[in-house]
Amino acid sequence: MNKRWIGCFVTVGLVLLSLSIGSNDAFSWQALFRGKSQAWQLFVESRLPRTLAIVMTSGAISLAGLLMQTITQNPYAAPSTTGTTEASQLGILVSLFLFPKATLFQKMSLAFCSALLFTGVFLLVLRRMQFKEKWMLPLVGMIYSGIIGALGQALAYHFHLIQSMTSWSQGSFSMIQRNQYEWLFLTLLVFLGIWLYSESFSIMSLGEETSRILGLPYAALESFALALVALTSAVTMITVGSLPFLGVIVPNIVRQISGDYFKKIRLQIVFLGINIVLFCDILARLVIRPYEVSVSLILGVLGALAFLGMIWKGAEA
Repeated sequence: MNKRWIGCFVTVGLVLLSLSIGSNDAFSWQALFRGKSQAWQLFVESRLPRTLAIVMTSGAISLAGLLMQTITQNPYAAPSTTGTTEASQLGILVSLFLFPKATLFQKMSLAFCSALLFTGVFLLVLRRMQFKEKWMLPLVGMIYSGIIGALGQALAYHFHLIQSMTSWSQGSFSMIQRNQYEWLFLTLLVFLGIWLYSESFSIMSLGEETSRILGLPYAALESFALALVALTSAVTMITVGSLPFLGVIVPNIVRQISGDYFKKIRLQIVFLGINIVLFCDILARLVIRPYEVSVSLILGVLGALAFLGMIWKGAEA
């Protein structure tokens, strides 16, 4: 059987399992198909929004990691290793100072601008330093992230917002309900932009010099890619929080199996990212049921091990 079909079946199975599992035993597929109002209400208000949020968030973050790796020509680049995630948190924090009763739109706008600004600065630093070893990027990126995070922590401590900032850094889908996740539909713009410009991003992955020789407007395309990454980080941060290492691991796993051609691997990256987060979220719901742990905790442990393995393998090569 074709690997794509296997991946689709796995995704469908995990989606159905995600829809089936929860702390409330009032829901069952049998009750749903019989038209019981309580089952339908639970499905529409909680189960379906949560699963849709997982699908959109994980797919968008995985593609954002692929874009960052394309821009930097480095397999270890991702929003979580270049300061983009911390910059989004800082933007949300600033919005609370500027707007005492900040709306989600105001938070997202400032998170987007902050992510775009700080990620752009990191790319300028990256080009100035010109690392010979690829593993130096995440090292410098984590130092850069730490500086941004420390600035945010200092502001949060001063204005008694530490608890709020901590909640943003812990990715969780437990609070996702109807009317609380709709901003994630903006990630569809990220999917659309990547699909429309896949050919250009494929050329861009060959490097800046080759792209310019082939007539590609490299600077404009790079700015567009950064905007897509910043939008992904901003939207996911205000609704779900941080999902560590996802944008680093998923593109690298797919590359090892299917190669580097951007247009070929984009859909595989989306499906793998969705499957990983669905699996971690289901596990998070089952570990201490009827309670649950943060999905970022499980994803962080598994992701850290995979990330260390990638660096170890890269150093040996």
